[in-house]
Amino acid sequence: MIQQKNDPIWNLTREQWFQAVCFALCFLAFMLAEAAVNARAAVLLGPERVNAVYALGLVCTGLGFLSFALLRKLIRGEQGRKYAAFLAGALCVASAVLFLITNQTTLFSLCAALCLLSCGHIGGCVYYNHAMTFQGSRCTGRITGIGMGLAVLLQFLIQSVIPLDVIFLISMIGSIFLVVFLMSRAPRDWVLADPLPYSAENETPRRTALILLFAVALMSLVSGLIDGVITAFDSAGTYDIYHGVRLFYALGLILAGWAADLRRRRLLPLATACVILLSSVSTALLSSPAGYFAGVALMYVYSGFYVIFLTVLFCDFAPRTSRPELWAGLGRAVRSFAVAAVVPSMPWLYDAWGSTALTVASCLLSVAVLLVLLPWISRGGQREQSLSPEQALERFCASCRLTPRESEVLCKLLESDDSLQLIAAQLGISVRMVQRYVTAIYEKTGAKSRTGLHQRYTQHMLENR
Repeated sequence: MIQQKNDPIWNLTREQWFQAVCFALCFLAFMLAEAAVNARAAVLLGPERVNAVYALGLVCTGLGFLSFALLRKLIRGEQGRKYAAFLAGALCVASAVLFLITNQTTLFSLCAALCLLSCGHIGGCVYYNHAMTFQGSRCTGRITGIGMGLAVLLQFLIQSVIPLDVIFLISMIGSIFLVVFLMSRAPRDWVLADPLPYSAENETPRRTALILLFAVALMSLVSGLIDGVITAFDSAGTYDIYHGVRLFYALGLILAGWAADLRRRRLLPLATACVILLSSVSTALLSSPAGYFAGVALMYVYSGFYVIFLTVLFCDFAPRTSRPELWAGLGRAVRSFAVAAVVPSMPWLYDAWGSTALTVASCLLSVAVLLVLLPWISRGGQREQSLSPEQALERFCASCRLTPRESEVLCKLLESDDSLQLIAAQLGISVRMVQRYVTAIYEKTGAKSRTGLHQRYTQHMLENR
């Protein structure tokens, strides 16, 4: 097993640093866009309609994430994909300007929907590039958590000091520029140029996909219960959710990011399940001004963990699928649809049933999350007494997060002294492609030569006897 401490974040490549900054800035633009749409809706439509606007915005965002995967499938050429990204960026900026300056409710609704839809499309692009750029990296959680946490801190400073409309447009234009620039660079799709599908007998990817989807949907429902209530409070001016208490969101994101990189992602599901059980009491604390701060703080800490969960684990899973452009942002899309399903009715339910009923519902959903994640948590906590050579090789490939084809190339490198030309002939691919796989294997294992690769594997065998 290769220890994660041997992969510090300061050893990131230039491309990874660029992508990390782009991801954080895109997350900032998302948060500012949602805040700007909700604030404008409260003025034009009234506070009582903000939750409905918020829900429709979430649906648009989720559809935007899915639209990226759809357009990428329909548009095969890289040049066409670049044009699509540029058009999405132009639409995002233009619609943002219009919904901020218009006083017509119909035009505002249309422009806000287009802005969030194009935001989602750009987000799908950024999440896909994030998944491909950090494929196999052991510091994805820390980079993602720190980047998102800094984005929340920047949002706090922006909305406390600088007029929201001005900085919203600046950050939006900046993020769009970075995304378009990223799309104009050489794609990293060579990793999937000759993908090796998982065996039909191996059901782990399908089971993992179902666990991820159900867990994120249930977590989002828990988040939506309190999110709908505090959104209504904020739009009515009862409480403010974007200032001091917002810093707990940054804390949750950073803590969850560090937890994600421990024990090869095994700690993150357990930590998220524990935090969600703790946060289920948040709704019970909203009835008084004194308890409101504590309740929202707990909700924000939990939100940080579950956002990192749906971001990092889906980005890890995406490169191992045949549709990474879909799976990279699918967690975010599921989150949007699930939260949108409960947000509109929460103010009415809170007034009708009170905090006790919502707390019970939150607790039941939290238990359901724990049950869904239990197979993953229990499997992660098991340690076999001994491993066969095949199991040891599979564990080594998993610890280094090799793709299926990289694992096959690794097997050839370890079991024989064949040249790369001969390996290419045996696998039916080009020598250049084998060279790329070998480079990726060296990068992920930390080896610098074929001899070093044997040494790494031997060390792994000794540690897992």
